[in-house]
Amino acid sequence: MKFPRVFYADRNSANSGAKAALERHASRILRRVAQDLRLAASSHEIVTDPRRGSSAVRVSLRTETLFVDVVERHCGSGVALSFRTRRGRLDHTGGGENHVSLKQLETQGGYQAMLDGLRVAGGIDLKCGGRR
Repeated sequence: MKFPRVFYADRNSANSGAKAALERHASRILRRVAQDLRLAASSHEIVTDPRRGSSAVRVSLRTETLFVDVVERHCGSGVALSFRTRRGRLDHTGGGENHVSLKQLETQGGYQAMLDGLRVAGGIDLKCGGRR
C-alpha cells in the first residue's frame, strides 16, 4: 500500500485544507482496508470524528467487533494507523490501541500481515466478510 505524502507531513501548522485532505485520504485508505477484508457494506461504516476541542483528525473504520483508526500523532509529525477490538456497536471505547507502522504497511507482506491480524482480532471470516 502506498500512502500519500500528507500522511508523513508535519501537522503542527496544518490548515483546514490540509486537514480536509488528510480526512479524504484516510477515508480512501480505510475503504480499501474494508474492501480487502471483504466486508459487506452493511457490516461496516467509516466515520470522521474530530476530537473534542481539538483540531486533530481521527477517521475510523467501525465494524461490530473492530475499530481501525487513522489518527494524527500527538507530536504533530504525520499520522498513525491503529486498531482495537470492541464488544458490539454500543462499545465506543474498545480495548487498547495497537499501532501499526506505516513503513510496515508499505510492503505487501506487512499489509497482508495486518489484514490477517485484523481478521483474527475482529473474528472476520475470510470467505464472506462476516463474523465467524
